[in-house]
Amino acid sequence: MLARVARTLYWTARDLERAETHARVLEASLGAGLEHSPANGATGRLVWEPAVRLAADMDAFLRDHRRADERSVTWFMSLGEHNPDSVLACVRRARDRARGVRDRLPTEVWEGVNSAWLDLAEWGPDRLGREGAYPFCRDVLWSVHLVQGLIDQGMSRDEGWWFMRLGRHLERAERTIRLLRAHLAVGADAALADAVELHGWRSLLGAASAQEAYLRVGGDLSPDAVARFLMLDPRFPRSVAFCLREVERAIAALVEMDAMMPAPPPLVLARAARETVEAAARRPWGRDAGDLLERLLARCASIDRAIDETCFEASYERAPALQNAQAARQAQN
Repeated sequence: MLARVARTLYWTARDLERAETHARVLEASLGAGLEHSPANGATGRLVWEPAVRLAADMDAFLRDHRRADERSVTWFMSLGEHNPDSVLACVRRARDRARGVRDRLPTEVWEGVNSAWLDLAEWGPDRLGREGAYPFCRDVLWSVHLVQGLIDQGMSRDEGWWFMRLGRHLERAERTIRLLRAHLAVGADAALADAVELHGWRSLLGAASAQEAYLRVGGDLSPDAVARFLMLDPRFPRSVAFCLREVERAIAALVEMDAMMPAPPPLVLARAARETVEAAARRPWGRDAGDLLERLLARCASIDRAIDETCFEASYERAPALQNAQAARQAQN
């Protein structure tokens, strides 16, 4: 597979996952905002600032908006022209990328991505103001879920599928970590501690699409229990532990297919990240939680850079090593 094609498939999956995450967080924030009185000045810090910190840097947001409230954050996360990671921008990028590799995708997948873009392109400020953001979020979630289902049901388990799976789960791990970090920052504010206990962590479960799964395991709504579930549960598909295990599995599959060299740096880094999470499972969730999340975010960034350097920036120096590895495998077969 050409490096250009692999990179495009990887980032198509990441953009779709990012669009879905931001739409889900916006939807959960809208619901959480209804639980607070408009006169409560803490609503912006409790509900809307965490959403902004997931999607972008707070300073970048404040360059165009006076404060984080329902109107400004809804626009910023859905259709914001100056937000490169707005839902609309992510779906636009996914569509542009998918169009460039249409020959590597099932027709239904390309049509699903294209339809998602065409549907969202009909949304504008007037329609968003008239109908509200909830129908917008529903459209995004159903569209992305459809595309992801078509990818899993219609693509051969070849290099292209594994690169898309790698991108999806690395993006998902990073967004879950960012969600936890944003809510942890709010919980550190003593003035908001009671409100965070009551609303913030329930809102976090909704933003991670985890509320029903969490209730089935019988957990309470304490910060420690919620955070440990989203970090460590090995069966929930949006937990950090689950996603990092899938990242490691995808890289191992690509090595088996000779799409990566044996023992590539991304695999080493993915294992180190998984071991960091497993070590955290043996300790109580405490004061070092913030440092743990920052380390894991750095690990995710390192994995992404290593994938780019190993797979997408093919060089003449690496080509002979890869050819030798392929020849050795063929000789064994």
